[in-house]
Amino acid sequence: MLAPCVARSVGILKTALARNRRFALYVDKRIVIVRGMLPRDSRTMARLQELVTALIERRVASSLVDVETALARWREGSLSALGAHGAVLRHAARCERAVEQVTAAASDRPEGVLRDAVDVGLMPEPEFVALTGVAVETVEPTHALDEDEPTHLPDKRKTLEALLEQGPVLIHVDPRRPGVAVPTRFASDPGLRLRFGYGLSPAIVDLVIDDEHVGGTLSFGGVPFHCVLPWSAIYAVQIDGDSKGSVWPDDVPDVVLAHAAEDLDSAAPSEPVEPEPPKKKGSHLRLVD
Repeated sequence: MLAPCVARSVGILKTALARNRRFALYVDKRIVIVRGMLPRDSRTMARLQELVTALIERRVASSLVDVETALARWREGSLSALGAHGAVLRHAARCERAVEQVTAAASDRPEGVLRDAVDVGLMPEPEFVALTGVAVETVEPTHALDEDEPTHLPDKRKTLEALLEQGPVLIHVDPRRPGVAVPTRFASDPGLRLRFGYGLSPAIVDLVIDDEHVGGTLSFGGVPFHCVLPWSAIYAVQIDGDSKGSVWPDDVPDVVLAHAAEDLDSAAPSEPVEPEPPKKKGSHLRLVD
């Protein structure tokens, strides 16, 4: 189930809060900068990297305020445990998204990232002019840290297609949602995971990924069944045997969230539902809001 994966992420957050390590959720993530029109000397690149890190940390710090507020409300009894847990999930998702958005912007428009840094007070205007050779007002900001979250939600289809290029993917689906077709014995399991991929054995010869759903015939104990998974029922995707993946917290079933909250200190990995996959190490998912 997804619960142990989510629980492990929450455990990481709890450690970070205890140690006041605002950068803990992503500090081990390698940030790669593709040099743009800026001078290519090591000093300039180092400064750009420093500002990218500062911009990400700024977003994470502001997000942590929401988490601390939710935890305070939970302790005083005005917010349910699930509500507080949801705040943690949204924080983790914002952290992941901030890393992706700011680093992508730095790759495509490094001057725009410098403008962002000026706008939030991380870089003085004279330094900007010295590095870019142009006035601040002539460069458009990237708005990489804009908090209009719904426009930044990763597209489920694009996310799945990108992951499938890297290997088989476990799709976490709530089969109780309308339009889902899975074997009857799994129809009430909100933690259902199904394994999709190219070149599997047996092959999914009718694999379809379109704007409405993911579909394909899977084998359950040697018995084929054509599964249909509408995007509205899919709440997470993860490369099989890897920690890389995404979660859409608003779509995670309440029962899965509750299970994760109960298992914060004793999370253990579980096997996917589809028969006969090789055993994998436990892993955690990246979260999105």
